[in-house]
Amino acid sequence: YEQVEEFCEKAEKEQEGELKLFSVMGGGGFVRYDMKTKQGKIDVIVSTVEWEDGNPKSVYYHEFEAYTWKYTEKGYFFIEEYHPPGFDGAPGQKGFRVKPLDNFCRELNRKYVIPVGYALNNMLIVDWSEQDYTNLEFYDLYELLYLLKYDDYVPYQADYGAAEYEVPKSDFEEVIQTYFQIDSADIENNTVYDPDRLTYWYRPRGLYDCEFPYGPYPEVVGYEKQDDGTLKLFIEAVWERKEQDHAISSELVVRPLENGRFQYVSNKVTRFEGDEQCGWYMPRLTDEEWKEYYGETQ
Repeated sequence: YEQVEEFCEKAEKEQEGELKLFSVMGGGGFVRYDMKTKQGKIDVIVSTVEWEDGNPKSVYYHEFEAYTWKYTEKGYFFIEEYHPPGFDGAPGQKGFRVKPLDNFCRELNRKYVIPVGYALNNMLIVDWSEQDYTNLEFYDLYELLYLLKYDDYVPYQADYGAAEYEVPKSDFEEVIQTYFQIDSADIENNTVYDPDRLTYWYRPRGLYDCEFPYGPYPEVVGYEKQDDGTLKLFIEAVWERKEQDHAISSELVVRPLENGRFQYVSNKVTRFEGDEQCGWYMPRLTDEEWKEYYGETQ
């Protein structure tokens, strides 16, 4: 990471310098960033290599001058390609974690945090605990935790958001209670439950409550082992689009169980950065909003 810091220092002092960064992709390919700085400007060449029949193949090449850039104390290097107002493609910002993150923190992040993350749910952006689940949106968690539990998506089609379903009580609670120590009454009180039919009323997100893409992703930057056997994870949101390496910080407590299982215990938000507090998050439609867009209950 010292090479990146040296390059950024030269750019700051308007000296000449060069830097090569490689971002490795899941399939074994990589994105290469060739950067040169001179007179305070940074020129960037982006090229991508993927594999085809065992041979490397160049699939992308692009050049631009960085519109903005910064290197943070946390160890993130951000660069931005200028896009005019109204541009509807991918955002021009890109962030690189340069200073290495503790490997155990990375493992904790992969196991406990990334499966939920920040997209289409509010688990990491509101305060809640086993004593008070009021702020949690259990319908979003049902979808995410179903995927985590069964390695498959919920068997209910969104139909652009106009669909409604009755999920059997046992099916819905089995998913939630796998990852939360919560009784049926608390789940019922925080959802729409029909005690006569023993079902939960469920509407998948649709056209009018989908989220904008390119939200942040979580990093576990530290942890504490608690006396009761739980783990407190210190989480920070990296939001490349806003060039923020801790858009929101929280303390998530998890309870490891036998055979690799675990439960979520609580979350406490400790910091927001900037004025756009969780600007990526879109709440689900209220009952009144749903009826306005889709009509009365089917």
